[in-house]
Amino acid sequence: MRVLLILLFLIAGLSYGQVKVYTTVKPIADIVSAITGSKVEYLIPPGVSPHIYELKASDLKKAYRSDLFIYIGSGEPRLTGLIESLPAERRIRIIDIRGLKLLGEEEEHHHDHEHHVHPALWLDPDNAVVIARYIENRLEKIDPENANTYRDNLRTFVRKTENIKNYGLKKFSGLKNKKFISYHYAWPYFTRAFGLEYAGVVEMGHGREPTPRHLLHLIKLIKRENIRAVFAAVQFYNSKYGELLKREAGIEIIFLDPFGIKMDYIQMMKYNIDRVYSGLSQ
Repeated sequence: MRVLLILLFLIAGLSYGQVKVYTTVKPIADIVSAITGSKVEYLIPPGVSPHIYELKASDLKKAYRSDLFIYIGSGEPRLTGLIESLPAERRIRIIDIRGLKLLGEEEEHHHDHEHHVHPALWLDPDNAVVIARYIENRLEKIDPENANTYRDNLRTFVRKTENIKNYGLKKFSGLKNKKFISYHYAWPYFTRAFGLEYAGVVEMGHGREPTPRHLLHLIKLIKRENIRAVFAAVQFYNSKYGELLKREAGIEIIFLDPFGIKMDYIQMMKYNIDRVYSGLSQ
């Protein structure tokens, strides 16, 4: 009901001049910014979990009045009402883009297709390139006068993204132990892209605390495989269980940043590559 009331009072019509783009999450905004050459706004603060963030009326208003609204389509606050009100040419659902290498969620209990797809698909650089190419094509259709700029910026972004993937592949290729454990199941795209083995997860689903039996299993796994670090992110972490694992398994908690809180996409990827390498090479 609230969404409908908001939409009734919005002033319809597209912006003119610079294309106004909004995304739900910052990493996608960073990819679009690389193509447009200007800052693109996002709705969900990168320091919080998108699984629990509640969109405000102002968020919905911004999205509705944009020339192009881009959302993942999985793992985000529901956008029912808003999406139905936007014409197809003014929205992009990322998980519908052809050519993406998608992965499923680890949790078992899902009731619709969109929540079978793990949302953090940007953590595979190959997916970032597919997303960038698709968005660039859509921007050309909206703003043909700046098509050459978009194409040039896309070429630069693709080159940088391919370089960062090669950087990571080369760095991880020499590791003896590639077993990766994280607090939250946030990194399947990253581990697949760089040839790491996802060996375990502390949290048993979104917000589901680990059971004593699960923790005991992880402690045994960590000791048996000589794992020296567990990776976490500020958006998904409970220090109670992190400290327990540090004490009982003798590991270090290393924080990563899947959303690039204070970094652009390329910087974020390099930061995580370097942090993971540091943890796995101990």
